[in-house]
Order: sequence, then C-alpha cells, then structure tokens
Amino acid sequence: MRVSLANRSLMALLRLLRVKSWANAAALRVVVKLSRTTGAARPSRRLHGLCRIDSAKAHGDLVHRLMPREGNAPFQLLYLHGGAYSIDIGFVHWQLIESLIHKTGCAATVPLYPLAPENGWKQALGSVLTHYRELTAQIPPARIVIMGDSAGGGLALALAQAAQAAGLPQPGHIVLLSPWLDLTMSDPATLAHQAHDPVLKPEAALAAARMYAGDLPLEDPRVSPIYGAVRGLAPVTVLTGTRDMLNPDARRFAARMLSEGQAIELVEHAGMVHAWMLLPMPEAHLAREQIIAILMRQFGQAQV
Repeated sequence: MRVSLANRSLMALLRLLRVKSWANAAALRVVVKLSRTTGAARPSRRLHGLCRIDSAKAHGDLVHRLMPREGNAPFQLLYLHGGAYSIDIGFVHWQLIESLIHKTGCAATVPLYPLAPENGWKQALGSVLTHYRELTAQIPPARIVIMGDSAGGGLALALAQAAQAAGLPQPGHIVLLSPWLDLTMSDPATLAHQAHDPVLKPEAALAAARMYAGDLPLEDPRVSPIYGAVRGLAPVTVLTGTRDMLNPDARRFAARMLSEGQAIELVEHAGMVHAWMLLPMPEAHLAREQIIAILMRQFGQAQV
C-alpha cells in the first residue's frame, strides 16, 4: 500500500508529540488541564449551514442534536467522542461527524458525557445509557447507530452491553473506530505493538484508565468491555489500523464475537495508526468513505 506524503509527515510529527505530550501520567495531567482551559470544540459554521443544530443541557450534559434541514434522516447516529475518557471533544471529531451527515443525510446526537478525573465510569456510562434510553423512546432502535472512536469506541461497546443488561433493545448497528476495549493494557501483543504506534504510549493510557475506573478493577467489563457479554449484541463494525497499539485488542474482540456466533466485520487498514480516520490525510478520507458505504448499505434511504 502506498502511503501519502501527508501521512508520512504527520507520523513524524506525532512521534515527536508522543514523546513530549503523552509520555507519562504527569504529561497526561497537563493535557487534561489544557483541555479544560480551551473547552469543548463546538460545531463549525459549515456544519451549522449543513443542518439544524440544537445545543442544550439534557440530564446534566450538554447535548448537540443535529437534524437535516429538509426531509428525514435515513438513520440516527449516537456519537461518543474519544479522548482517553478525560479530554473534551475536538474539532477533528466534528469533522468526522460532518462528513457522515454530508454523505448520508443522517441525524446525529452528540452528548458531551462526564469526563475524568472529575467524574468516573459510573457517571459516563450512566450518562450515555440515559441518552440512549431517551433515543429508543423516540426512534425505532433498529434505525439507531452507536459510534465512537478510541475511548468513545470502548464506551460505545460498554453502552450496548449495558443496554442489553437493562432490557433495552439493541441499536441497528455499532461502529467502533480504533476502539479502546481493554483498559488493563496487559495483553503482550498490545504492549509489543506500541513500537509501531506514534500516537499512544502505555504509561499515559494506564494513567487515563485508572482515572476513569477509580476503585473498579481495570478488567471489569464496565470499563473494559472486551471482557463483557457479547451474545445478543447488534452487528458490529470495527475499523482498526495495523500500526495501532490497540489493534491486537480489536482482533481479540472480533475473534470472540465470531466464536459466539455474533455478527462482526473487522476492517483493518495496513500501516494506519490509532484513530487515523480523524487525521488530516487522504487515508482518513478513504476510511470515512468506507464507514459511509457500510452504513448506507444497511440503511439505504429508509427514513427515521
């Protein structure tokens, strides 16, 4: 696979940034403090032009609801942003959401769930479960897509498992983008993979994991959903890059889903790093087009 110049340049920059910004727990605390200072990114002016946006508090969270300006949406997206469970939503997340809305015409709900260290797993998972419950009361669950990247991908899977445990219907589809499924970071294959990934470092990831989990063991499925029940889950699509430190966990999860007869599509992109679909390079555009094709293949032009 030929790698773009933008990719090569960005990877060199990310290697430098990982060394300087993601080396350890102290560095993570600096990044989290900076995130609180700058605050959560807001939907862009271009996104406001593309759809109607209602941003309001609901159940204690700021929730952005994006709706088509004309006609009905083929499906309802519930998007959970990444950021190690501790960093606010960024403009790169909004760019991805914008691409999905522009190409599919979907509606989207984006809750800004409670973040660590001020909050932990109980507040975050309880928050998104409440928002999902509300959506299922308004929209046929089969037309809902739960999607998340990185930590948001782990939260998306934990949400689907929590919904099943609570007796709520499953969504129509679950899409996990470079998901963080195992907060223990203990798989030897994961640790061996870190040399290939310029984005993540285990030391900082474990610090974020402990802030989020609090007193809960890191192997508890409520924070590490790879250890949770998978039988009865909605069909899952996982996008992962072969240079992503979390790639081995995605493979483990896919193997377990298949062993239990569950529908899953594991889409691996050769040479791609953690959360590359959010980055400014041609390979991200290709991944987004793939996500769009998967969703439109399932939902077509049916309307919620």
